[in-house]
Amino acid sequence: MTEFVRFDYPLPNDKRINEIWDQISSIRHDVYADELRQYDQNDEGKIEDPGRHFIACVDGENLVGYISLNPPGSQPFRLTTYFSDEVLERTVFAMCEDPRKSTFEVRGLTISSVYRGLNLAFRLMRHALEFIVERGGTDIVSMGHTNVLKLYENNGMKVFRDDGVKHGETVYFPMHMSVSTVLGMFAEKVQADIDEENEDDACYHGGQSWETSKFDFDVRDALIVADVLDSPFPPCPEALEVISSQLERCCQESPPTQCEELIETIAEVRNLPSRHVAVSSGSSSLMFSLLPQLLNDRSRVLLLSPMYGEYSHILLHVIGCHITYFVLEDANDFSIDADELISQACEHDAVIFVNPNSPTGVYCESMEEIVGKIAHSSNASSSCKMIWIDETYINYLPNATSLEPLCSTLPELIVCKSMSKCYALSGLRVAYAVSQKMQILRKYIPPWAVSLPGQLAAVAALRNEAYYSRQYELIHEQRTYMQDSLETLGFRVFSGVANYLLTYLPPESGYSSIQFVEACKSKGLFVRDAQNMGVSLPNNAVRFAIRSIQENEQMLDIIGSVLL
Repeated sequence: MTEFVRFDYPLPNDKRINEIWDQISSIRHDVYADELRQYDQNDEGKIEDPGRHFIACVDGENLVGYISLNPPGSQPFRLTTYFSDEVLERTVFAMCEDPRKSTFEVRGLTISSVYRGLNLAFRLMRHALEFIVERGGTDIVSMGHTNVLKLYENNGMKVFRDDGVKHGETVYFPMHMSVSTVLGMFAEKVQADIDEENEDDACYHGGQSWETSKFDFDVRDALIVADVLDSPFPPCPEALEVISSQLERCCQESPPTQCEELIETIAEVRNLPSRHVAVSSGSSSLMFSLLPQLLNDRSRVLLLSPMYGEYSHILLHVIGCHITYFVLEDANDFSIDADELISQACEHDAVIFVNPNSPTGVYCESMEEIVGKIAHSSNASSSCKMIWIDETYINYLPNATSLEPLCSTLPELIVCKSMSKCYALSGLRVAYAVSQKMQILRKYIPPWAVSLPGQLAAVAALRNEAYYSRQYELIHEQRTYMQDSLETLGFRVFSGVANYLLTYLPPESGYSSIQFVEACKSKGLFVRDAQNMGVSLPNNAVRFAIRSIQENEQMLDIIGSVLL
């Protein structure tokens, strides 16, 4: 559970504050000397922050990040040593209500690389705004380097991009923020962040429609649920038939303890050794059961960003791993730079991929080659001894190659597959994983991990691939139709391969993603606010699930009415 600690410099005589200060100095060296090359590296590995007020975000004993502030009038702002008086008076100070009495400087906003991509920069800025408002501040000035300008702009900063100056190897730009304007623009996001911070430490998912409908299915039938990626088609008839014909038995009898027949069916259909297969109640269950056995708090793990957020949640808050994010950029349509990924992955103990990726919808065709080059058993110079690949959406691609068979030759590889999305079994909670390690790992999965109706339906679904292939064809048609329709409405749409589309809202709409989501919700449409699903996603990122033909038409009508 993260905690925010305020203190001033000079430091009080407090052991914990001094330990936080020591970590701040270390992070500043890591970021500004090692990463950005703004300052020279030093043997001590520390650079102190000369700010006055500090707000630190800590996770237990670990510093997540911090923000430092200079108050009005107490000392020259940092900007004055980088930019001329003419530039500052023409840009940031020209926008301030009173540059000398009510303007604060954000001197440093730094997040540890382990915690990037988790919305903590916005949370730190929110705490800073609260601090400034308490002291009568009206404006914020700051300077930001090239790599983080988008992050600042997404959080309400005005960046003067024509007035950059180079310092060391880094280019900096002056920035301004009106406190009242930003608090008004981001009122919903601020409140949502406060609510999230006050909740128990859990990963955010879609599925908010249940809060509206509860178990009133008449209400639920009137909603369009496009914030989760459940299949819009029903399970195959054989799955429904076996459950309905044995409904009483499904309720009152315990299922096979270790899901033996389900495991044998997976092995037969996928042409795998049954000893390499384990099943559980959904992919999240497998993640929570297996990852803590494969990794520890010393493990260095590489994750894609954006990517399904449950992985970073488990690694950070359950295991305590050291995470590096391999950031995918929208300028490249979120494709993977294979050479750079391989280079970074070989320096980590483990890597986790979702392929096709969620929320981007991108399928990496070279994944088998990437895995072969980063696995320690096939590349002795690599440190990577665990490769986890989530293939939940791969069945949507008719010609995609699953890496399940590769598990027989690579001991590092674990392939995880949910049967929720592609087999329309979300409510029954079934998933499986494949690895040479399963004979050891199975003992960490509890008995009766999959319910009797779940086991029966999964066996039937696995034996009826032709039915599902027809459903996938319809999904592809509807996804293309939805992409064309959303682009006509002004959205930037990223082409996907599964049952969802990542989009950016039309710039002229004036909506942030959270505002748009709430507006759609008021009309009975639930869509996913995607801005917090990755460090590179802006505050107008929205993900739409592909639903039935009728629901997609209704969805477009509602979207059109919201944008009017």
